[in-house]
Amino acid sequence: MCTCIAEIKESYTKVRHQTAEVAQQNFDMDDYLDKVNVVRNKLEQITAETSNLIETVRCHFTEFDVQETVELLAHSTPILILMDQLSQKLLDSSLYPGLKTVVENYRYCVSDFQELCSDLQTYNIDIPRDEKCKEVEELLRKLA
Repeated sequence: MCTCIAEIKESYTKVRHQTAEVAQQNFDMDDYLDKVNVVRNKLEQITAETSNLIETVRCHFTEFDVQETVELLAHSTPILILMDQLSQKLLDSSLYPGLKTVVENYRYCVSDFQELCSDLQTYNIDIPRDEKCKEVEELLRKLA
């Protein structure tokens, strides 16, 4: 059982709220530079917070039991949906030319988060439940 699960859940909540806040922005041409700066700053914050979350989860990856992993993945699903919506909104926005670099950094970070979620599912849920893996693990224990 991981001792940092509460901290990680708090990070999930923070990323979800920050993503939702930026996704609610109206990306039109009025006050173009002001909007670009506001969105750039917020998107950089989300990217940094998401990167920190990914790093924290990766550092404790092997400590999570199945239940904790299920909980983290349950938190991940709405965040991934919001992230996808925000990415699409940013790409379609008239502000995109002024945000291209920060949007691409954000999208790479989103991809890393998706990969993390996939890894959590595979290595912490699917493999431990797989009968063949259990058999191999038992054989390895006998050999040791």
